[in-house]
Amino acid sequence: MITNRGIKVWPDGFDETFCTDHWRCRFSSVDERKMDKKEIIELLQQCEAHQIDTIKTENLYFFDGKQGFSLGQGQ
Repeated sequence: MITNRGIKVWPDGFDETFCTDHWRCRFSSVDERKMDKKEIIELLQQCEAHQIDTIKTENLYFFDGKQGFSLGQGQ
C-alpha cells in the first residue's frame, strides 16, 4: 500500500488526490506470514538500486496474535 499525506493512493486510490513529495509505503507478505529481517534488508537494497530514498523504517509487529499497529486508510 502507498499513501501520501495519509491518503491511500495505491492500489485503488483516487486520481484527484493532491500528492506531495513525501510517500509512505507499507509492505506485507502476501500470505500474511512473518517476514524475516533478511527479506526487509533485501527489499531496502532493491529500493536503493532504483534510487528510491528511504528516510525511515518501522517494523509492524503482532503481540499474542493481536496487531500492535494501526491500519492505514483503506486497509
